[in-house]
Amino acid sequence: MDPVWEREKLEAWRRLWEDLEIGYLDTDILDVLVEFFLRPGSYSKSSCSGRITVIDAKYPWAKEETMTVFKKHEPVTVEEIRAVLGRPWSTRLWLSVQGPIYHVYTYSLEEARILLEAAREAGFKHSGILVPSEHPLVELRTGIRADILLADGDTVIVGEDEKLQHAVNVANEVLLQAKKRNERLLQALRYRRPARLWEPAVEEARRRGWL
Repeated sequence: MDPVWEREKLEAWRRLWEDLEIGYLDTDILDVLVEFFLRPGSYSKSSCSGRITVIDAKYPWAKEETMTVFKKHEPVTVEEIRAVLGRPWSTRLWLSVQGPIYHVYTYSLEEARILLEAAREAGFKHSGILVPSEHPLVELRTGIRADILLADGDTVIVGEDEKLQHAVNVANEVLLQAKKRNERLLQALRYRRPARLWEPAVEEARRRGWL
């Protein structure tokens, strides 16, 4: 490995633990992220374990005109969503569920191929090389998503308790199904562990019982 790669990977490793300390990191995928770092030829950045959001937008896929007004990486409650509906909004409110996503830098195309093989085996069907540079950036996506219309203009679509409860139940069910892919990815990566591991991550992995 060249010195530049090692320096950038070490910086990303330190940032991982800084993000954990300040509460920015999704803790339920820490073991997956460490697994990427254990591989000498990869390290992760800007990953998400799966989340439920409420977005204010005409269409849920219109990113440039979308405002996120609520976000949680765990199941939500009716009370949390009702509180969002009690505040003003501009266009439409959508209860949106998105599956996990990982961005991983790889040292080579061969390393990228191995990660994509593991990802697709784990149900991350919408994965691929995002940036085909000297050190390719790989994006791992499940394709799992659900968008439920909560309000349109001045009309609340799920104003009745039963309808709101049903919307929340569906969103939580989809989120939990999405998060199962994280465990499947972890097992697929562990099955493909290289013989030589990245030393800075080995001690932490052993301390947590992951080696």
